[in-house]
Amino acid sequence: MSVEKPHPLLTIPSDTRLLGEILTWSCSGLRIQHTDLIEALREAGLDEGVARELAPRHAFSRACKRLSQQRIIRQIGEDARSIRFQFTQEQREGDHFTYALETVLSLDKVTGKVRCDLPGLATLAQEHLDECIAVRTGSDLTRVIQRLFERQADLFPIREKGGCYFSPVEHTAFVDRIDRLLQTLRGNLRRFPVPAGTPQGDRSVREAVAAGLATLIAEHEAAVESFGSDTRPDTIERAARRIQQTRFKLEAYACYLAEERSRLERDLARTQTRLRERIEELAAVV
Repeated sequence: MSVEKPHPLLTIPSDTRLLGEILTWSCSGLRIQHTDLIEALREAGLDEGVARELAPRHAFSRACKRLSQQRIIRQIGEDARSIRFQFTQEQREGDHFTYALETVLSLDKVTGKVRCDLPGLATLAQEHLDECIAVRTGSDLTRVIQRLFERQADLFPIREKGGCYFSPVEHTAFVDRIDRLLQTLRGNLRRFPVPAGTPQGDRSVREAVAAGLATLIAEHEAAVESFGSDTRPDTIERAARRIQQTRFKLEAYACYLAEERSRLERDLARTQTRLRERIEELAAVV
């Protein structure tokens, strides 16, 4: 009986250099106390500032999803202190719906207190609002993770709809901290190492990193073209800093890009030149 030899890709030496990791995580169905999220970030050595307090107005929009059964909720007014919402009862009578004003509810934007002339509804709305302020969902945790990567590392999507990313090997220690965070919060991070030296892996990483950087450059181009006479100076300064940051990324990830590097550098240089031209054009109009 003959035995087939192992495929070359399945016999990678243990000392093979890694390009990075394929990452995907799951937070679906999680409900986390905001205080627990802050503590988990602290224990993992991550920036607690990414877990922002949820403002009452945003928490109330979540609470409305629970309160909207058989009623329609619409904002009807706002001032410096409060927001007012109209609650309209919806009922089906035969082959049509009828609508009747139920109450007007007021939300204090600072304290998060609600008031209306129906005590039972006011109590229910306050309970839902308080819970939404205190609790974070799996979607919130995903946004926290993405914000952390934006500040401290890089993720390059490997599929158009997202959810699966390449992380360069330079960020392995940071990914370890993200892993600890998710384990603490009962989430899940799957990590698939990508070895260097395989034609398929090298090509896929090159394409993913190049596509990610090309997207950044395209965003810079769009931002520069959108500048007008009403654009604030600090907005232009931020755009210049972002272009410079992208130049640093091109240099940092040059080893992944191969022949793609020259094309990206030309595109970025063109964007930087266009930024200078726009600044001159705007100055001439003034």
